Amino acid sequence: MKSNSLVSKRVQAKLSGMSPVIIMLVVFTIFALLNTVQGINFLSPSNLSTIINQACFLIIVGIGQSLVILVGGINLSMGAVMAFTTVLWGDMLLKDSGINPLIPSLLILATAALIGCFSGLMITKLNITPYIATFAVMYAFRGLAWVYLRNRVIYNLDKGFREIATGRLFKVGGFSVTVPMLIALGFLLFFYVLLRHTNFGRQLYFTGANPTAARFSGINTNRIIVLAYTISTALAGFAGLMFMARLNSTEPGMASKTHFEAITVSLIGGFVMTGGIGSIWGVAGGAIVVFTIQSGMNSLQLPGELQSMINGLLIIFAVFLNHTLANKKMQLENDLSDKRLKIAGMDNVKGVS
Repeated sequence: MKSNSLVSKRVQAKLSGMSPVIIMLVVFTIFALLNTVQGINFLSPSNLSTIINQACFLIIVGIGQSLVILVGGINLSMGAVMAFTTVLWGDMLLKDSGINPLIPSLLILATAALIGCFSGLMITKLNITPYIATFAVMYAFRGLAWVYLRNRVIYNLDKGFREIATGRLFKVGGFSVTVPMLIALGFLLFFYVLLRHTNFGRQLYFTGANPTAARFSGINTNRIIVLAYTISTALAGFAGLMFMARLNSTEPGMASKTHFEAITVSLIGGFVMTGGIGSIWGVAGGAIVVFTIQSGMNSLQLPGELQSMINGLLIIFAVFLNHTLANKKMQLENDLSDKRLKIAGMDNVKGVS
């Protein structure tokens, strides 16, 4: 009986850590039923392929946002950085520029990383709160993008460069596997290994969970925070490349709501604003949930105002569910730990006797 109880609690603890999967299943079920009433096959392979392909862009910015949320911060500058960096170097990506697309792509990533490093230094060295620091950076670089490009639009990009957002590889039963899917999967695998199997990843979690204890244990928390913002904003730069390639253009107003979408994806994915909690795979679930809702509401022809309201309610539901399940998981793990100690103590007593 005790063994069954332990197994049951382990299963419950495991399920309590799967809030993004639970939210995703609920959303898919709701929209599948609603669309079936309208005579639409919402779960067709082609529609699922479209949703996942569109979610790939949000997965990348979601990973970037999650890194800074993990250390107890926030990055409001992601959309502005995407616009500024692509506007600054975008002319080099035009079809008739004669420049290898790799060069401006690297310049965009380097510029974005420098902006992120600047944000991190403002937070750690000047003691400016993450919200204010990245809010200021958002306005400053969005304004610089307008000053630099004015009312011009950069369009008609190099065809080879556009493959990172539009390339299709093969089909499996109506499901199209695309280049963005492979890129997003590559980022997910890389950051899963980084966060779960490296010292840097463990330091990120520790810094977010208890920065004071992390400092006393010898971790340079300021360095970890600066690196988190640098990587986060570099990922925004890469997302800007993908967004630009998909639209075949860029302009200063590009991606004006991306930072809010990235925060939504992170929260749905199980990250908490206090830091120290979250799994990178939850970001993928969060991004798919966001685009599933958008696709489902568009197929039902719901007005934009109603869609915004539903997205707001989703964030409230996700935060509540994540908080409830996180507390439940912690309680179950504590119970399991206590039972293991008792069993170990009984075994020791038997060994002595």
